[in-house]
Amino acid sequence: MASSTPAVLATPGHGVPCRPNNANSNCSSSSKLPSPATRIDTAAFFRRRIIINWRCRSSSTASMGAMAGVVVRRDDKDELEEEWVGHLAPEKLEVLDHLEPWAEAHVLPLLRPAEVAWQPSDLLPDPAALGDDGFHAACRELRARAAGVPDDHLVCLVGNMITEEALPTYQSVPNRFEGVRDLTGADGTAWARWIRGWSAEENRHGDVLSRYMYLSGRVDMRQVDRTVHRLIASGMAMNAARSPYHGFIYVAFQERATAVSHGNTARHVGAHGDDVLARVCGAIMADEKRHEAAYTRIVRKLFEADPDAAVRALGYMMRRRITMPAALMTDGRDDDLYAHYAAAAQQTGVYTASDYRGILEHMIRQWGVEELAAGLSGEGRRARDYVCGLPQKIRRMEEKAHDRAAQARKKPTPIPFSWIFDRPVSVVLP
Repeated sequence: MASSTPAVLATPGHGVPCRPNNANSNCSSSSKLPSPATRIDTAAFFRRRIIINWRCRSSSTASMGAMAGVVVRRDDKDELEEEWVGHLAPEKLEVLDHLEPWAEAHVLPLLRPAEVAWQPSDLLPDPAALGDDGFHAACRELRARAAGVPDDHLVCLVGNMITEEALPTYQSVPNRFEGVRDLTGADGTAWARWIRGWSAEENRHGDVLSRYMYLSGRVDMRQVDRTVHRLIASGMAMNAARSPYHGFIYVAFQERATAVSHGNTARHVGAHGDDVLARVCGAIMADEKRHEAAYTRIVRKLFEADPDAAVRALGYMMRRRITMPAALMTDGRDDDLYAHYAAAAQQTGVYTASDYRGILEHMIRQWGVEELAAGLSGEGRRARDYVCGLPQKIRRMEEKAHDRAAQARKKPTPIPFSWIFDRPVSVVLP
């Protein structure tokens, strides 16, 4: 999961578990999770969890506001949440329960068993297989090809790798979705097995890119490792973080964005003569396309089961934009590191505003948003119209931005990146 966007909206996530901090707390001990061996009434369990979470928020708002130095008004918070919290109603979550047999048959088969999936050692020189002389020769050849990759493309590659390496954060994302999360860490449900299998496949992406960069000798691995460390520690902000309707839309969009980004990188580095890196990025792209197919199928079923809830969730997410997973990255030196990385991606064509628009157009077609009519509420119709009109708005914004840039004749700004030993990369900043 690695992509960037020209515009980022990062807002605090919701649904942070609360713990009783005094005897008067409204947090009930009944919020404890059931034993793994206990069979539970899913709808009743989540109904109780929703009520408890509302009580927790009520009792803790004042103390959190005091710690932050501000007073958070409850009605303001409710206004922000009311648009999506209805998707946590028991009847909405029961849809996911009913879809589990379908997920078993149509989502889980998209995973590849470890026995047949590619592994990082398949794509890079392996000292055990090649022997000392063969390994050193293969590394010299790899470094010679890597030397031809321009610094601006290298920065995009590093940014994508850092994003991929923050996998612990991403596995936690679907585990916040009510109704599908892996409650014990080893649940046998189709949803839980998908989350773990998807994470296992994603784990290879950061591994193989990190090993490639280590062998290439082109990057400051200590600075790269520190950036990964900081990104995992910082986490990521996601709108409507507990809603599976909003969450699956988010991940479907992200997986396609990642496939686009790695595919573009593969094409660019291949043109510069690095066949090994092109093969690596191509393998990652193929994985991301399968993952995109899975999440797109899930959202399509949600549109079939409850088109009004699904289109309102889509409208909610697009109004706030898709928050990119690496938006909080920092190397400890550049306060605008993510913006500079995104500018490099835009300039090199690795991931652009046009790609963002193209992904939205693709999703609108995949989920038949324009054709939705029956079963939509007034809010649903407004959400449909907003989403369907958004690509044209983005296109007009692209054209205006291009015209402004041409008129201003902006000159590129050299930005030093610590990842490549502070070598400067010239980018046009917004």
